[in-house]
Amino acid sequence: MKTLLKHVTDDRIAGSGVLLAMASLLLTALPLAAAAPTITGTGYLVGVPVPGILRTNAAGQVSLKGNVHVVRVQTDDTRTTGRLQASMDMAYQADGTAVLGGAAQQEVGTWNLADPVNPKFTPTGGVWDMIYRGVAQADGSDVITLTGYGVGGGIDGLRLEQTMTKGPGVPFDPAIPYLGTGTIKPAPVTSIAVIDNFDDASPPGWAQYAGLDGTIDLIQANGQLTIRGNWPGIPTVENWHTTAWTGPDLAWAVNQGQSLEARVDLVSLNGAAPGATLALDDYWMVKGRDYVSVGKQHNGFTVLSADKLATRNTNEVLVLALTPAGSNVILTARLLDKSNGGAVLYERSTVDTPASDPSLNSAQIAAITGMTFQKLVPDPSGAPWTRGKLPWFGVFQYTDGTLPAAEATFDNFELRTYEVPTVGIERTVQLTWPAPAGMNYAVEGGPTVQGPWLPINDVATPGLKQMTVPANDIMKVFRLRQAP
Repeated sequence: MKTLLKHVTDDRIAGSGVLLAMASLLLTALPLAAAAPTITGTGYLVGVPVPGILRTNAAGQVSLKGNVHVVRVQTDDTRTTGRLQASMDMAYQADGTAVLGGAAQQEVGTWNLADPVNPKFTPTGGVWDMIYRGVAQADGSDVITLTGYGVGGGIDGLRLEQTMTKGPGVPFDPAIPYLGTGTIKPAPVTSIAVIDNFDDASPPGWAQYAGLDGTIDLIQANGQLTIRGNWPGIPTVENWHTTAWTGPDLAWAVNQGQSLEARVDLVSLNGAAPGATLALDDYWMVKGRDYVSVGKQHNGFTVLSADKLATRNTNEVLVLALTPAGSNVILTARLLDKSNGGAVLYERSTVDTPASDPSLNSAQIAAITGMTFQKLVPDPSGAPWTRGKLPWFGVFQYTDGTLPAAEATFDNFELRTYEVPTVGIERTVQLTWPAPAGMNYAVEGGPTVQGPWLPINDVATPGLKQMTVPANDIMKVFRLRQAP
């Protein structure tokens, strides 16, 4: 059968699951990917098409409203060279400083400086849509930060973060340059590779394995794949002796700042099948009738975690996720309720480090699962795996050699890669006020009760979500959970 590969890319995280607080803490504490190259450049004011309105109120506070200015930006990266147009709202303070902010759009393009007084701009495609905030000192120097996303052209979906500084002088002096540094970050990654949805008439021609002298049959019908494993006269001594599985020759890899998930729907288990298994090469999870275990294979089987858990064994989704965190890999096993919008039935994360990590022995496994295995080995030292070539799934049977064939029916075998979002936390104030019908209020903020006052707009940066939460003893730790 031809493997179906369907790649979907979006700037939203798809699917259902949880990014654990443990993952967030590890990713914060440990180095992630190599930093994006720094972009440097210079900007010069080329025009103020809308000077704005300068007004002083009865308290002597001075504000500049509605100013629009245009800046010629030239950097060492063609993606951030262009024409920046910013609208500005500025409020002067009593000490002569001013706070400022607004929206800015920077169109990507080139400048012809043959006539320096009237430079000519040619757009080349794409625009950075940003918001900015800054402070102007009494001597006219500025520090400004801009963040936003690319729209169209070769920058579509990319993220830009910039800081600009301007030396002392008269405001809007075209002779004083803005000196800028910034970074471009990739668009948030979400890709879904549908390996097979088993909708055609024949089973896939993948690698197959039936353990120790067992037999395996693949039966594809009704848009689902059934794996049947049979081990007559073969008692279970080690896990692999009585496991039947199949999987494609398909390279996979996960980078720092990402998570990779293998997923498969478990449609049903027959009475002789105590477990279904899902794996990325030598990392595996087993969903038993009354337990879930996670481990790895390296010169023997190592069980890193196991929990008692009774579920119905039908219409569930098995998920095994790998998240690099520095030199470590976080293994996360999940069970989702297929019939309830992907609600999480179980979740457990374990960290695999280059050192020898804690693992369970045969007696501990027997106490949790009721099954006795020989030759379980402690976790060997060595770098965790972040790439491989064999995602697979199958059926496991614990038998004395007299049980009938074990069957597990599956659907929708997938690999999902998505970006791990970092959570920024800073001190905030939560404002609440009545909202009677027919009345609207604008929120303003200032350094003192005398002002000067600036409007506070709940403006969302494209691609970023913000939420103000109360600081109390109930909420001290936060996490991001993927919504179904």
